Amino acid sequence: MSSPEDAAGEVPDFLRGGGEMGALMRAHDWSKSSLGAPAKWSQALRTVVRLMLNTGHPMYIWWGSDGACLYNDAYRQLIGPERHPSSLGRPAWEVWAEIWDIIGPQIEHVRSGRGATWHEDHLVPITRHGRREDVYWTYSYSPIDDETTPGGIGGVLVVCTETTPKALVAGTLELSEARLRAIFENSYLFQGVLTPEGILLDANSTSLRAIDRMPVDVIGSCYWETPWFSATPGMGDYMRSAIPIAASGEIVHQEIRLDLPVGGWRWFDFVLRPMHDAQGTVVAVISEAMELTARKQAEEALVQAQKMEAVGQLTGGIAHDFNNLLAGISGSLELLERRIAENMLGGIDRYISGAQDAARRAAALTQRLLAFSRRQTLDARPTAVNRLIAGMEELIRRTVGPDVAVEVVGAGGLWLTKVDPSQLENALLNLCINARDAMAPDGGRLTIETANKWLDEHAARERELPLGQYVSLCVSDTGTGMTPEVVARAFDPFYTTKPIGQGTGLGLSMVYGFVRQSGGQVRIYSEVGTGTTVCLYLPRHMGSAVPANEPAREESQMAEAGETVLVIDDEPSIRMLIKDVLEDVGYETIEAADGAAGLAILQSNARVDLLITDVGLPNGMNGRQLADAARITRPGLKVLFITGYAENAVIGSGRLEPGMEIVTKPFVIAALGNKVRQMIEG
Repeated sequence: MSSPEDAAGEVPDFLRGGGEMGALMRAHDWSKSSLGAPAKWSQALRTVVRLMLNTGHPMYIWWGSDGACLYNDAYRQLIGPERHPSSLGRPAWEVWAEIWDIIGPQIEHVRSGRGATWHEDHLVPITRHGRREDVYWTYSYSPIDDETTPGGIGGVLVVCTETTPKALVAGTLELSEARLRAIFENSYLFQGVLTPEGILLDANSTSLRAIDRMPVDVIGSCYWETPWFSATPGMGDYMRSAIPIAASGEIVHQEIRLDLPVGGWRWFDFVLRPMHDAQGTVVAVISEAMELTARKQAEEALVQAQKMEAVGQLTGGIAHDFNNLLAGISGSLELLERRIAENMLGGIDRYISGAQDAARRAAALTQRLLAFSRRQTLDARPTAVNRLIAGMEELIRRTVGPDVAVEVVGAGGLWLTKVDPSQLENALLNLCINARDAMAPDGGRLTIETANKWLDEHAARERELPLGQYVSLCVSDTGTGMTPEVVARAFDPFYTTKPIGQGTGLGLSMVYGFVRQSGGQVRIYSEVGTGTTVCLYLPRHMGSAVPANEPAREESQMAEAGETVLVIDDEPSIRMLIKDVLEDVGYETIEAADGAAGLAILQSNARVDLLITDVGLPNGMNGRQLADAARITRPGLKVLFITGYAENAVIGSGRLEPGMEIVTKPFVIAALGNKVRQMIEG
């Protein structure tokens, strides 16, 4: 992506400041425009751009042979969302194709050296805010001299003012008052004229019919106290705050969803425009509204269609990867069965290993999908990120190989963040592997950097986060970089730029899902040919770190005589596996296939030292509801939930009650005995 920075890496002085348009021009990709990089713009263009950006009067520039568009904040308020910010850098004839027959000859007049032009209260209809408007303008076209341009004129400077309210009030239209009134009365828009203090002076029939009242009932009333708004929750307060803004000289535009007393929820487009007198003083406010409900319904249908397309892509990717893994599992088991039937036991460990490896990869795939959908079970703990990186540094160096130089820049006094450390380790390793691949085959430099970040309102809004304190973890490489199109799709599941068979396309989507589920955000900063930086922003935790859990013991301890575990799962194979592994270490087991059958056992006199239950049970009662019901008659009953993902029914508040724990499927069968022993012993 092109940059507005000059050779020294600094933003050119003429682009500093300038409000929103200044910021947009600094961030714009000028490589797609005939203007090229701002550092190479002529001195004449720089001077006029500096003047334009730092004035409060609406101005814009058409530069070069194709009339590339540049404009300031005051002008962007006049052109509507149809042309902002898409107009920036585009040819004038393309941006204003609908009125080119009017303004094209005027521009050519100036560019051909025949002098400046002046147009007062000139009708130039434009499409704005989704509708065609008769708009009146007072404007001048002036040549911009530039000795570097053949012919000596580099572009056209336009200074303009919208004079529609003045034209309407002063009678400069070539229409009689009666015809003008007829237009006002028969407009499909809800229109009104207010004093700057908010008193309704006039309203058209469309507005008055909306409340079925005579004009005398509302004319002369305070606008936000009229029946239109006083009976609509929230609307009166909105108008009370918006009208003074319009009275100060700004255009107020807002799409609002309202719960109307008659008609229910409806969408409206509201515009409040200031009306100025000849001296520029605001003398009235024009109110316009248009119902958007039908359009919004159409947009929702389009969004739904796009969602279905995304679901199709997702399920297609899942089916492809899982079919490969199932082929490995079923094929290995089939050959294992055949070899055992033929009493050919030599080498059967290969088939066992193959099936186990495919099962582990399937579990990893499922975990990544859950991370992407933000439904994985997280063990969030206060974590010192610098310490976590230090513990992984040697693994990262071995993983990326000798051709990649690894540099770790840890901020001093780094704040804590509350995350799942193992998931953060996985995310960091994923980012490092992606960085290594982006620098293949020649290698390069990989930098891991941490910092404390205090996001103000602007920075937080840009990252779609609440303002506050965050810990950033960034991984940078000197690789090939990404195009803007690739960056836009980088977090999509199963999207990958790697050759077939060299990536699942779930790495970045897993990182994104994990970070968002942890209350943070991920951002990618990349430039083709230069490299990529991926930054994780994680909320600061106020408190102290906790030590990591001790590793689980490998050998399962034997049960004491008579200890009984109730196993509830609607999947017979799961019940069989749990029953067998527990009975191998001495536990007695009772089985049930659903919540009702399990509750009947729990309400009997049967001994139950521990309840193991799936969360998603059939027939109307889930695992958490079952456990709560059981604890009525068995207070303190210890419960181990097993689940495919962290359902809200189990950990809706993010914490389990004492004596309750959770494990996710697929779990290590051999370690289940230890978990049961730990819970029973308390």
